[in-house]
Amino acid sequence: MPRPIGVAASLVRIATRDGVWLDGVVAEPRGRRRMAVVWVHGLGSVFSSGQPLTRELSTRLNAAGIAFFKLNNRGHDVVAGRGRHLAGAAFERFGQSVEDIRAIVAFARTSGYRRIVLAGHSTGANKVLYYASRARDPRVIGIVLAGPVSDVAAEAKRLGPRELRRRVAGAERIARRDPDGLVPRAWGFWSARRYISLYRPGEVEDVFPYYRANARWTAFRSVRLPVSAILGSRDEFLDRPAREVIEAFRHNAVRARSFTGAVVPRARHGFQGHERELADLVVSWIGALRRT
Repeated sequence: MPRPIGVAASLVRIATRDGVWLDGVVAEPRGRRRMAVVWVHGLGSVFSSGQPLTRELSTRLNAAGIAFFKLNNRGHDVVAGRGRHLAGAAFERFGQSVEDIRAIVAFARTSGYRRIVLAGHSTGANKVLYYASRARDPRVIGIVLAGPVSDVAAEAKRLGPRELRRRVAGAERIARRDPDGLVPRAWGFWSARRYISLYRPGEVEDVFPYYRANARWTAFRSVRLPVSAILGSRDEFLDRPAREVIEAFRHNAVRARSFTGAVVPRARHGFQGHERELADLVVSWIGALRRT
């Protein structure tokens, strides 16, 4: 059985502007409320997953006087939603993640926190970068990208580029008939629209195109906030050394107020067993941010 997180925490439920309910947990420090971290989970995950990392982050952040918010987004689990409205990782529309993050940021603000740091893991990193580039939210003062890996590059590594192109073409044919129609089960449990969003180069979800020469890097190049990117050196989804990816990020963070890149030695994509190192990097980066 996993141990509970090691700080006082509250279960919460909020609604987005378009009526999606998001459940989650909030861990708050004692004393004045000034800054909060909003943590966005990865593809098909839930707010209650990754408890060792949640414990490390919430404990360290609270000790530094910073709140920790971790709520579901509409991409939680494989399939979610009610009635006719399909959601979850298999059916979510990536662009709608803006509504989820906006609602959580607003909740943190009404809870008394004026300065918000967005942090996302895996697909959550895609979402916080996209949000920062699109929303230009003045309440957000920085973003943390944990495990920011290209889904296109990762799947091409697993299948081979030719096979991935074949499958994307198949998903396109299915999507023309029914965007919510499922791709062949052997490809994973995905709607055709979601499969295309994940694995077709140049989609709005493709915000880390380090695998593609002459990519535009639209989202990364438009962000003006301080950015921290953290990768594990043994991330199983990388198709190249982590340091090379960090340097691609640094090269394309052309408008960011600052960029910090770090590689956690021997860590895999989920940072299992390296939660403390990740928490140390996040807390120390935020500490430097507070002093600016």
